[in-house]
Amino acid sequence: MKFAFTLLTLCLLAGTVIAQVSTGTLVGTVVDQNGSTVAGATVEVTDNATNKVRTVQASTDGTFTVPQLDVGTYTVKVTAQGFKTFNATELKIDVGRPYSLAVTLEPGGVNENVTVVAGADVLNATTAELSNTVSSRQIQELPLNGRNPLVLLTLQAGSASNGATNTAINGQRTSFTNITRDGINIQDNFIRSNATDFAPQRPGVDDISQFTVTTSNADAALGYGASQVNIVTERGQSEFHGSLFEYNRNSKFSSRPFFSPTRAFLNRNQYGFKIGGPAPLPRFGEGGKSIWRDKAFFFFNYEGFRQRQTTAALKTILLPNARNGIFTYVDNTPVAQGGPITRTINILNIPIGSAR
Repeated sequence: MKFAFTLLTLCLLAGTVIAQVSTGTLVGTVVDQNGSTVAGATVEVTDNATNKVRTVQASTDGTFTVPQLDVGTYTVKVTAQGFKTFNATELKIDVGRPYSLAVTLEPGGVNENVTVVAGADVLNATTAELSNTVSSRQIQELPLNGRNPLVLLTLQAGSASNGATNTAINGQRTSFTNITRDGINIQDNFIRSNATDFAPQRPGVDDISQFTVTTSNADAALGYGASQVNIVTERGQSEFHGSLFEYNRNSKFSSRPFFSPTRAFLNRNQYGFKIGGPAPLPRFGEGGKSIWRDKAFFFFNYEGFRQRQTTAALKTILLPNARNGIFTYVDNTPVAQGGPITRTINILNIPIGSAR
């Protein structure tokens, strides 16, 4: 019984650690116009993508923490007796980063509203980490060679590439970088020569929501690595969304090389699609309400690559005489010489037990 309880505890702790590195955190302090803390304020956090609501109470010193928030935008509503309702819209939660929200309540009725657009947290006022988040819009709209979002690592200060798929962060070796996706390492842990630029799992443009690059002072929960790249997969929403793409490179549309009479055949197709939304579950229960219909979501992505092309190759083919062992050559005379190749094998018979 004790062993089972210990095993269950370890599983729960492991799940907690994974969740910490694949989600974000909202922290803040509630004060009035005089700077005095407001204890017991109600903080309601709504996920704009799924309409999921989480509610916490501010402590006696006015601080509050909402951990393990999925990546995305949120609306935060803060209410307290004798104060106007404070609303922060478009608050952006990034993976592996805390968002620090300063809430100032004005005297008035709860039915009165004060609304601000929070946006992204530019300055990290919570931890000593030096990090930057590459957003979904940057991944989708910036031109990427090969649709590999990891090339955007160089957007972070301290990252540089030598152009040979070797990106160094703070001048370190590529093997010092740890790349995780949803809290799980996706690198080749044996071949580390290009660990910063390539992952066997091959993250793509359409299946990634964002990633955070931490160059120094990374949290110990992130695991091995002096620098961290924390990737998060796109998730489903309360509304259906998706896209599809097709890239084609064909020799029919290319010009002929100047010194070549023909064009080498090439037909490259790169295509795929993504779709996400609410899980199509049937309604059941009292009043036709579903327990899971508004709480279960899905996301699916597929990407294919097909390439056909011709390549030139030089090979040496033996003539019929050479296949029969008759080789000819021209000596310095020059006189053609040649003849069949014979092989003599001498076998030395030594009686057993005799001296050599």
